Amino acid sequence: MANKKEFKIGVIGAGAWGTALANILAQKQNVRLWAKEKSVCENIEKHRENKRFLPKIKLSKKINCTTEINNVSECEILFLVIPVQYLSGVLTKLKNSLNEKTIFVCCSKGLEMNSLKLPSQIVSSIFPKNKIAIISGPNFAAEIAKGLPAATTVASKSEDVSKKIATLIKSPTLRPYLSNDIIGSQIAGALKNIYAIASGIVVGKKYGENAVASIISRSFAEITTVAKSMNAKKSTLAGLSGMGDLFLTCSSKESRNFSLGIDLAKGKTLNEIIQKKFSIAEGVFTVRALKKLADKKKLDLPINEAVYRVLYRKKNIDLAIQELLNRPITKE
Repeated sequence: MANKKEFKIGVIGAGAWGTALANILAQKQNVRLWAKEKSVCENIEKHRENKRFLPKIKLSKKINCTTEINNVSECEILFLVIPVQYLSGVLTKLKNSLNEKTIFVCCSKGLEMNSLKLPSQIVSSIFPKNKIAIISGPNFAAEIAKGLPAATTVASKSEDVSKKIATLIKSPTLRPYLSNDIIGSQIAGALKNIYAIASGIVVGKKYGENAVASIISRSFAEITTVAKSMNAKKSTLAGLSGMGDLFLTCSSKESRNFSLGIDLAKGKTLNEIIQKKFSIAEGVFTVRALKKLADKKKLDLPINEAVYRVLYRKKNIDLAIQELLNRPITKE
């Protein structure tokens, strides 16, 4: 096994996406992968498989899994792939063991509930002098891990950093595109999980293809409203990290959030659904954060409001849909 100093690349988070990214990165060099769960780490080390989060995928021997967070402190580049609500807590533990040269790559999607910050903003609040990149796009972990063709966006204010990260993750089946719009690259990725719940509800209720297309289109309009309020580039929203990610997440049962919406439409409660899930559906948290942001900035986001009321105010789904349809006529 390679010693500690040989690990220049670290991945924090051994869920499906973190494990898939670690496996891609390990095609070119050693990777240290941090897992919260001891059983996951033991499985990876003994069997070269993450049976809990990414089953039936053979993992590279160049991946070294650890449950000690400080074991990633020697890494020059850290890929952050943990749920956004836990990101601040984990990074705080590393505050005294990392230097200003460490590059952070945000791979999680969402808004922190209390602060309303995007992942890059959370990182900057703890490590204000470090360079940051974003990976975001229509990327289901299982498909990436299987080597199916895909594309993604790598965004950074530093072109050198974005090129460096793109080179690391590029493979025969994964093509990265570069962007300098960090905020725009994160917004759609964060918010699409909310709208995937809405889309799942529409599908689960069997409202028809017209309704699905309408909900996705109007969801994109709401994302655009939020992006404009945060000075993101409109062109970014039309790309992989915007419309690409939204369309994928709103149309596939592989999406945890889309599946959650379908289950809600079938009459299951939020607690019943969550208890049966290994992985977190980020939209459940992000919808609350976006409601706070919308109230603060006075943004009109009726679909987000409807999803929030269904999840947290036990609003009847049919009534919520009817209220959306009966809103006053406005310009598109």
